Amino acid sequence: MKLYSYGSILDIVGVAPGFIRRLEEADLLYPMEENKELFYTERDIRKLFLAKDLRQMGVNFAGIEVILEISDRMFGMRK
Repeated sequence: MKLYSYGSILDIVGVAPGFIRRLEEADLLYPMEENKELFYTERDIRKLFLAKDLRQMGVNFAGIEVILEISDRMFGMRK
């Protein structure tokens, strides 16, 4: 599994650090910590792109939370 650093995520997805922090606080992203540095998976990147797209469409943060939670449940059911 490929992991991406916090800085890489900011560059790849193009969101503000506060946006990522809010998703982490809402338990929608689960970064791994190694040597005091945070790392994210490709699944985290997909979730961030979805959250960013939803935000650009005018969905508020509560709506983003619900949509990401539903997405997680659907992913879990497919497994």
